[in-house]
Amino acid sequence: MRYRPHRHELNAHQDNPRKRLLWGATFIAVGTVFLLDRLDVLDLTQYLGPQSRWWHFLPLLVALGGVISVVSAQSVRRVLKGLGDIVLGVWVFVCLEQLWGLTFANSWPILLIAFGVQMLVRGWLGNSRTASNEVVQ
Repeated sequence: MRYRPHRHELNAHQDNPRKRLLWGATFIAVGTVFLLDRLDVLDLTQYLGPQSRWWHFLPLLVALGGVISVVSAQSVRRVLKGLGDIVLGVWVFVCLEQLWGLTFANSWPILLIAFGVQMLVRGWLGNSRTASNEVVQ
């Protein structure tokens, strides 16, 4: 008996042009900002502060990836994955910056709650196969 992939498995590997456009525009925008800073046209320390730790902003790329996943999603499952990435990226950023007194040590239950909400929504929508085939418009 030969294995034949389901239709949703084939679609998962197809190229998503909307996602490529959004990532391309993001890289162009971020690259332009850094280039202008390097050419002394723009002073990022004015906006980020003289003691800025630019690497603290890297988790926001995970959150941005989540936003792009939500915007370009073709299924409810992809929307939920994108929302999970947004929560994770923002949580890491908030902990690194210690905003609102949150640190990794005292705020890790937020991830448990977010993961639980994601599981409830997926369960409410039905099994993973049904949720992945449902088209978002």
